[in-house]
Amino acid sequence: MRSALRAIALHVSSVISIAAAQTARGCQSCNTSAPTATIDSGSIIGRTTKLPDSGAPVKQFLGIPFAQPPIKDSRFLPPEPAQPWDEAYNATSQPFACMQYLGPPGPAKDIGVALFNSPPPPGESEDCLYLNVYVPEGGAAEKAVLFWIHGGSNRAGAASEPLYDGTSFAANHDIIVVAMNYRLGVFGFPRAPQLPLTERNLGALDQILALDWVQRNIRAFGGDPRKVTLMGESAGAMAVSNFINTYPDDPPFRAGVLQSGSSVVKIPPGTLNDDATAWTGLLEHLNCSNTPDSGILACVRAVPATALKEITETNAILFGDAVLDNFTVLEYPAEAWTMGKVAKVPILIGSTADDGSVFTLSAGDNVTAFIEASFGVGSALSQSLGQLYAYNAPATAGLTTGQQIIAQIATDATFRCTSGFVANLTSTRLDVPVWQYVFDAVVPSNEWEEYPGLGVYHASEIALIFGTYPRENSTEAEAALSQSMQKQFADFVKNPERGPGWDQWPDVGILSVNGTNAVTTVEDVRDLDAVCVVWDQVFALALSSASSATRNSSDSATQTSSSTASESSTIVSSNASTNFAGLVWSSCFGIAGIALLGLTVLL
Repeated sequence: MRSALRAIALHVSSVISIAAAQTARGCQSCNTSAPTATIDSGSIIGRTTKLPDSGAPVKQFLGIPFAQPPIKDSRFLPPEPAQPWDEAYNATSQPFACMQYLGPPGPAKDIGVALFNSPPPPGESEDCLYLNVYVPEGGAAEKAVLFWIHGGSNRAGAASEPLYDGTSFAANHDIIVVAMNYRLGVFGFPRAPQLPLTERNLGALDQILALDWVQRNIRAFGGDPRKVTLMGESAGAMAVSNFINTYPDDPPFRAGVLQSGSSVVKIPPGTLNDDATAWTGLLEHLNCSNTPDSGILACVRAVPATALKEITETNAILFGDAVLDNFTVLEYPAEAWTMGKVAKVPILIGSTADDGSVFTLSAGDNVTAFIEASFGVGSALSQSLGQLYAYNAPATAGLTTGQQIIAQIATDATFRCTSGFVANLTSTRLDVPVWQYVFDAVVPSNEWEEYPGLGVYHASEIALIFGTYPRENSTEAEAALSQSMQKQFADFVKNPERGPGWDQWPDVGILSVNGTNAVTTVEDVRDLDAVCVVWDQVFALALSSASSATRNSSDSATQTSSSTASESSTIVSSNASTNFAGLVWSSCFGIAGIALLGLTVLL
């Protein structure tokens, strides 16, 4: 089955022979001195730019098609490689984003757009399977490649967002940056029972084909296909971990960067494969419910893409959860890591200090009610967490409101402690280098006067790493921090075995500022605090209940180095494991029916 499905990314030779020419973006009037490249689909013409505060000029090849348009009868089908073209292809403008889901009109949508989608991509289209390539002039031959996968909860985001412009990365560090679009929402993750299970994660299949495009074509830009590092944030980080999970042999990449996300600890699965609630609801709104099963897909394909977007947003019909097909997404990924049946590549993983804050803005300030709604009234785990996150307790030093403590619980359970847990698994079971970081700096580009309690919120590090933060009102410290972090991540991309510049796990790099200087403070994970000791036990129990194989082999991999780890075992019950299924990976996104802000769209 795997070899048959991988064929979507390997049967290029038969596609290239098709006598078809794509001339919609033909380049008859392009600048003859503009940069060019020849890929397997034909020749392309880009543009050159130079940033005022950056290094080498950068050749930008924008909006290159890596797949045929997934429109009309190809909607809901796996991607096919782009057809060849005869005329030089004009790769000088940003591609449209895939159709976005930003939620129903209201304050939640407005806040989400302001935080994560401003300025927006240039437009939206169902014809969206394009990628951008940023190439520095000169420098080393056979350059290292950063393959960027954007976040957005599989519902929003695009390679063309200004936030993800790879020009600064390429100019300053002599690496090639590739950023790709993939189908989102109902177009990318329809969960339609009329589709084969292995063809329901269409967005993930798009990612596979885009990575294969890099393997086939990156030499045309001066890149080395053997030096590809995957890098993603939030849902993009989950995609990176899915790649690691599903390529145990000969992976088409040599390292992975996971920012504020991972699919490794998503056990037990939060959404069952046969859950078609969203799809069924959509069919009702489209009046397709009474259509014979054989005609369901045709009925939905007949609806314009803009109408599908409007119906899902207006009625809050959420698509984006991947099915566990054991091809693009494993049912038990942590078991594969525990048994060493994943790609053994160096990993850089981390989170922001307040990753959970944007997702708990509407959770109120009653910490006890929040914990008990999540873990059960009177449960041993609820009691332990109540003590751990009590006001003025050492673990919550500096947190002065109930809302801040709730945000910290969400941060620890869903981002920070899971990062450490994955780092532990990587180091102890895969025996490969792994580095962990925590981003902990509030600078002008991530300050929000309207929401002063957000702190170092989810995704607030991206603009600094890419060097795309607004220069207006920026500070010397912000510029220094951006330069430092960009270099650390670029150093990892260029030499994953050597790492980003601080010691491997269990040391953790705290990325911050001191005065006008960027600083990386290295702390031993065992000395940070006792919070993750408790969460590690919760994660371990969830893994141990997932399968007998994990139960028999997870002990040494999930032990923390802290001597207090064993003391936690009594606070986690089998009942907590059941609650865990509905908590840790949906922890801040609707725990126990709590009506939170609804920003899942932008994870």
